[in-house]
Amino acid sequence: MIINELSLNENLEQNVPKKQESFPHTVFYVEMANYPNGVIPWHWHEDVEFFTVLQGKLMLSTNNGRYEVSAGEGAFINSNVMHLHETLSDTPVILISEVFSASLIAGGYRSIFEQKYVEPVLEDKRLEVMLFKPSSASHRKLIESLRCSQDAADLEEEGFEFTVRNCLSEAWRIMFEEYSAVSKPGHIRKDQGGDRIKKMMLYIREHYPEKLSLSDIASAADISERECLRCFQNNLNMTPFTYLIRYRCRVAAKYLRNSSDPVTDIAYSCGFSSPSYFGKVFHQEMQCSPSEYRRAGNTKK
Repeated sequence: MIINELSLNENLEQNVPKKQESFPHTVFYVEMANYPNGVIPWHWHEDVEFFTVLQGKLMLSTNNGRYEVSAGEGAFINSNVMHLHETLSDTPVILISEVFSASLIAGGYRSIFEQKYVEPVLEDKRLEVMLFKPSSASHRKLIESLRCSQDAADLEEEGFEFTVRNCLSEAWRIMFEEYSAVSKPGHIRKDQGGDRIKKMMLYIREHYPEKLSLSDIASAADISERECLRCFQNNLNMTPFTYLIRYRCRVAAKYLRNSSDPVTDIAYSCGFSSPSYFGKVFHQEMQCSPSEYRRAGNTKK
């Protein structure tokens, strides 16, 4: 089964519906044009992810890097890595993503697969993303294995779970060979910056309708205002208030598309001080007015 909608829960974690807990694997077919400005916002998930781009080009951003991924290419995103997708091409971007528990690869508790091949990847905070390009023979095999897994999950024929697990295991084996060749042994650092930014993002998500100060946001992670500014800049390349405004606009866009509430009411409910200010910043973020955005959304229905 392939799911056509990617959504986030209240903790900014991706909702990953699993058909059965005993088979923790989900495939998403994602058309980025369905998201405001062609952007899937910052989020994370405990599961690992492989995705391939079927059409167009996107920018994958993490706390520590930005990666262009074009049609025919793919990427691995490690567990609990905060990431964002942005459309880069005029061609509509379509990708297919597999999100699954690493236990599917690891097998039994403390198995050789878990200890030798899975734990080193999950515990290495330096490894956020790995890219796969068809110009490499080994990467082509990995991408073919992902397609095999995706096709099996889509068809759901008898015994498809074996095929999915086998194909993902082969993709993981190829990835691990490359990881082992380039990884350097050493102390695995705690991702303190990532932990702090998540706490502050969650605080903003919970309190966005309120009048928030820099002190309020910093207190959510128990850090100074200066450290708060540094943390947002280093992790998201923006200020806390830029993130707050963009989040408010994204919530407002959802209300505009899915409700008939007056624009003025939506502005105030999303934390904007006035309808005129809301209209100004919404236009800056979405390249159209709130009313134009609502009309465009109604046209697509």
